[in-house]
Amino acid sequence: MREDVQVPIDHDRIDESILGQPTEIDLKSSTGTATTAPDVSAIPKEFLVGKDAHNAMLPDSAFERFSWQRLKDIMRENRLELLTRVPSDLRNYLIWKTQIIKQHGSVANFVLFERLNWGPDPALAQPISKELFEVRDDYKILMNDFPYGFEDGIIHLVIWTKNPIPKAETGSPTADIIPEVRQKIMTFVDTVRDSLAMKSDDILWFKNWAALQSVREIDHFHILLNKPPVDDRGVEKLLSILVDDYDILKKWAAVDSRLR
Repeated sequence: MREDVQVPIDHDRIDESILGQPTEIDLKSSTGTATTAPDVSAIPKEFLVGKDAHNAMLPDSAFERFSWQRLKDIMRENRLELLTRVPSDLRNYLIWKTQIIKQHGSVANFVLFERLNWGPDPALAQPISKELFEVRDDYKILMNDFPYGFEDGIIHLVIWTKNPIPKAETGSPTADIIPEVRQKIMTFVDTVRDSLAMKSDDILWFKNWAALQSVREIDHFHILLNKPPVDDRGVEKLLSILVDDYDILKKWAAVDSRLR
């Protein structure tokens, strides 16, 4: 690896002292239909800021789920700050985040060690290749455990990479990625689309600005699928992509009741 390229996984911000401690929390999908709000007092005040402070207090009935057309508009206009979760899902996520930080020191620690298995040995987080997507072990594709408030049938994937995703403007919280890397990501997204035999109009991708990221220490971006095939072959194809996600079928069934 070239020495002038910074590895995106910031081990200085990952507390390894918590490794080896037992984990008592089961990772829950946020796609449930609970309407009773948990005790908001369990959420630290520093988490209740901006739009989350407002949305966490709303009933689910006041939330309009994101349609596919609305998502296309948001991506075209680059209004990523508009994306948010269903209020009950948001409250569940913030309470889960509070517990995870207590147990693991940070959400990044949990993702790195529990979801990606890129630790505790720092060598596991080092990319084999200098190039994005060149080596399969340098990235993982998982389903988002706490997706935004999409309409049913929209699947939210997260692509985590050991390689850095350079920004066009260093230091800017809203900087776009550089053109050549953007093209690489678009090509990668096309391979996902082709493997699922989906139309180009039914797949979107985005990378949150730094200010919107809940895990800044590990580079990642998002792929949205609009009603991917749910027959047996379609599920098998998705499983072949998400080889690292142990409960893909449960999560898929939670967001798309058409799954047999």
